[in-house]
Amino acid sequence: MRAISHRASRKAARGGLANAIFGRLSLEQAPGELFQLADALTVLFPWGSLLRAVAAPEVGALRKLATVAKPGARVWFLYGYEARRDARAVEPLRLPDLEDSAELRALEADYLDAGIEVRAQYAARAKIAAVPSTWAKKLAFSQSDRTFVELSGSVRAAS
Repeated sequence: MRAISHRASRKAARGGLANAIFGRLSLEQAPGELFQLADALTVLFPWGSLLRAVAAPEVGALRKLATVAKPGARVWFLYGYEARRDARAVEPLRLPDLEDSAELRALEADYLDAGIEVRAQYAARAKIAAVPSTWAKKLAFSQSDRTFVELSGSVRAAS
C-alpha cells in the first residue's frame, strides 16, 4: 500500500488523487471510524472471509461493507475462485458455482438486500489482466480453471 499511496499523493496531472485514504480493515471491524466516509468502494481479488462475503454472498457482511461508503458511492468488486479447489480447502468457503445468468441475477438480488445495487457479469481473463497489479496478472495467466465475476454499481441511500 505504501507505493500506491505514494503515487496517489502526486499532482493530479501525474495520476494523483486529491483526496484518497488507503487502509486495511477486517470486515468484522467495519465500518468503525470509516462510517459513510468513502465516495467509492473497490474490492479486488478478496480471499477468506471477504471472498465468502462477496461471493456467497452474506447479506449481513455486505451491509457492514456498504456502511463504509456514502449513499450513492460507486462500487466495483472483482473476484475469482476455483470452485473445486476451494471446496476441498481445510475450511471450505462453500462458494456458489455460477453457471448461468440466472445465478448472477440472484447474486444481484442478494446485494440489493444489503443496500448495494450492482450489475453482475462474468469477467474475461483479459479484464483481469488489465488490472494494474501483480496478483491480477498471476490470476489472469494461471492455468487454473477459475470463474471471475465483476460487480459494479452503487450504494443505495438508507430507507
